[in-house]
Amino acid sequence: MRKLLNGKWVMPLLAALGAAAAVVPGVAMPANGQTAPADVADALAANPLIPAAVAGRVTADVLDLAVAGERVIEGGDPALPVDLWHVGSLTKSMTATLAARMVAAGQIRWNTTVGEVLGGTIPEIDPAWNETSLRAFLTHRSGITANLQRASARDLGDGPRRDYVAEILSEPPDQTPGDFHYSNAGYVVAGAMLEAVGRAPWEQLIAAEGFGPLGMDSAGFGPPQGAVIEGHATRLFGGLRSAGQALDADNIRAVGPAGRVHLSAQDMLRYLQAHLLQDEDYLSAELWAILHAPVGEEAYAMGWGVGEDGSLVHSGSNTLWYAVAYVDPVAGEAVFVAVNTGDVAVVVEPVNDALTALLSAAPD
Repeated sequence: MRKLLNGKWVMPLLAALGAAAAVVPGVAMPANGQTAPADVADALAANPLIPAAVAGRVTADVLDLAVAGERVIEGGDPALPVDLWHVGSLTKSMTATLAARMVAAGQIRWNTTVGEVLGGTIPEIDPAWNETSLRAFLTHRSGITANLQRASARDLGDGPRRDYVAEILSEPPDQTPGDFHYSNAGYVVAGAMLEAVGRAPWEQLIAAEGFGPLGMDSAGFGPPQGAVIEGHATRLFGGLRSAGQALDADNIRAVGPAGRVHLSAQDMLRYLQAHLLQDEDYLSAELWAILHAPVGEEAYAMGWGVGEDGSLVHSGSNTLWYAVAYVDPVAGEAVFVAVNTGDVAVVVEPVNDALTALLSAAPD
């Protein structure tokens, strides 16, 4: 069994505001040696605190996925392969990939600064941010705080991303610029920079340049709507409750570029396949290399943690869902696992064991 993750990539869960968070813990091979997606999904959904699960693997030629469990706990409706899954901070690499598309189109540069694209439209920005680059935000090295303060986010509610950015950049960096500091807010600022040069909301830009060209037709934002799988929260005295589909079943809309995408497992695997194969019809080899290049001792690229063998990994949770993606160019495969509950004390270990099991058939 190959080593999946370097131990230094164990990160704290950044869950303030229910914010999109990255966790990259070490994983171990489960004793039963499961490999088929159907077996993995069934095993996860057998946990009474996991209503539904999806597991999938993709290579250059094969896409295989399976779902198990029910859409809503004790609801009776089974989860289906077409159902949508909220992927939290897996959105971050999607925002970075959108940035690469816009770099290719000449709309922005990796070293484009806040002052260049936002300074003229958001006067509240502290001058200390003027020289901070798009690249710094995408690699978590801008010095920005992790999240907007809870009270401010509550006050913003469904308000515009511009107001989030104006408040978060009204004070100077609270971390040392150049040092690694995982930040959802940084990706919100990056999204606002893309909006400024693209002259459209991030949601429209990523749909046109991210989802559309890759055939990710199911992708959307916020809690999945309609007759669908729902996220679940842990009750105060134990057990689960459905989080429903209202706005409060996710982070505020302004946080979109950091973690509000939902999509089908098939489309998520299509996305991972693009990163696995580094499709040059979509991005040049140079731009793929930039997206996947580890920076510093933390070995964080743009929306990915990077293993010593070049593998890519990230997880995401809005505290109501939990998802993990892993791309292994050496083995020629990528895998995706998600569940519709986000209690990390319950789901992190079984989901990461499931991830390992999906990879267990590959050679060392």
